Amino acid sequence: MALRTDAYYRQVAERAVREAGIEEPPVPVAAVAERMGVPIFRAAFPYWFTGMLVHEDGMPLIVLNATKDRAVQDSAVAHLLGHILILLDDASERYPKADAEGHRAADVVADELTLPGFMVIEQAAKWFNDYRYLARLFGVTEKRMLEKMQALGLIKLRGILWDY
Repeated sequence: MALRTDAYYRQVAERAVREAGIEEPPVPVAAVAERMGVPIFRAAFPYWFTGMLVHEDGMPLIVLNATKDRAVQDSAVAHLLGHILILLDDASERYPKADAEGHRAADVVADELTLPGFMVIEQAAKWFNDYRYLARLFGVTEKRMLEKMQALGLIKLRGILWDY
């Protein structure tokens, strides 16, 4: 297994979003899965269960708890797609079972699937870095949008970076 940076994992996610033809927020992660040919099966499960990957004849299937909130389901789909995208990008990767680093990498991919940097930058320019509006546009919390915009250098720790 090769050592990879977060930038690498973000590129993997960005490529998947672009290949799915998604150009406007919010990013429907289920559409990315559909574009990849990964079926999503929803059923009622116990409260503690959110989602998992099942493999049958080498093909992945995402199983979700239909009783969970839609945002929780979307987050689970993004994380599970992260595992799939990492494996598809590098065949030497493995599906982690108890590997914290593998789950962290899938979380980086999931974050970029739901809040693609290229799309946040484009929309921030259109909407004058209004992180509150952008949060509603992308379907995330204001805190999460603010953190993403800070990470992208669009908003400083104190104040907004006006470069246009």
